[in-house]
Amino acid sequence: MSPYEHVEVEATGNAVVAALREGLRSRGLTEYAVVDHGHDMAAAGATAHPAWTLVFGNPAAGAALLEHELSAAVDIPLRLAVIGRGAGRSTIVIRPMGTLLGEEHADLADRFTAVLRALADEARADAERDEGCGSASPP
Repeated sequence: MSPYEHVEVEATGNAVVAALREGLRSRGLTEYAVVDHGHDMAAAGATAHPAWTLVFGNPAAGAALLEHELSAAVDIPLRLAVIGRGAGRSTIVIRPMGTLLGEEHADLADRFTAVLRALADEARADAERDEGCGSASPP
């Protein structure tokens, strides 16, 4: 069984990444990085896969977790991945934080996972709407 959840989106990877970035901004979350794996792979001469990882968080929420378990620093900031599937389709990949933090931090893990799921659901709706209108811009 995969530890990942998948949210299928009827929009390109670029449109989904743009929608996720807007969702981060609108929620006041800090965007630390957008890793364009395909770009980096192509630059290294490897087969380029249409995949991105968004790294983001809320320092206050991270501090709340680290107050309980400093080792959890390896699991934050939060991440979402976007996989381009071709033909105007993509997938947002979520890793529920309970798979990383364990039962002793279930309450915090559930709250972090709820944010990930809400961002993914909002980005799906926004990207599908924007791409349907032809107004999505690249990340």
